[in-house]
Amino acid sequence: MKASTVLGLFVAYAATASAIPVNQRNHQVEITFIGAADAQFTQNIPTDGSVVSIENPLSVSHISSNTAGVQCTFNGIDHSVTVVNGVQWVDVGPPQTQVTGSCQVQGSGSSPAPPSTPSTDPTGDQVHVTFMGAADAQFTQTFPSNGEWVQIMNPLSISHIQTNTEGVTCIFNGIDHSVTTVVGTQLVDVGPPQTQISGSCA
Repeated sequence: MKASTVLGLFVAYAATASAIPVNQRNHQVEITFIGAADAQFTQNIPTDGSVVSIENPLSVSHISSNTAGVQCTFNGIDHSVTVVNGVQWVDVGPPQTQVTGSCQVQGSGSSPAPPSTPSTDPTGDQVHVTFMGAADAQFTQTFPSNGEWVQIMNPLSISHIQTNTEGVTCIFNGIDHSVTTVVGTQLVDVGPPQTQISGSCA
């Protein structure tokens, strides 16, 4: 009798625990990276939106998550950007080593800037970012202000990054694993200078 009662309590506890959102349980999601010939590895990614380095050099063909309610974005060494929403198996095209990743519980994104925030974009929905290299070489790319990750295709080696919009924070990932955060209209150094592969502003 006692054994069945204990078992019942354990089952009830397990059911309750499984219903708790992942960010309340362990703040991480386990991601599986799959390559050729069944080669694979797993890595735990925080669900707070922070960008983490992926050190395993395996050329990855697929990325899989078994956690509902979490969106993850992964950046490849050859500029791939792979988004995994919830429980999903997603192809990486073309297969390549992954260099950075970030995950966030869906619906927990950063609050948008208040309407009074000054911006040179009249819509308030876009952030213009200038990427500066050596000898005055530079280019500009526009990013949505909703936190969406965007691929950067220009191969210029970047030394500095600057935005023209107050009240936003942008994060940029470099091909050699740099992570550069630009707050507002700061001019921020990239160290060491390198090609940028993806960025996000919110």
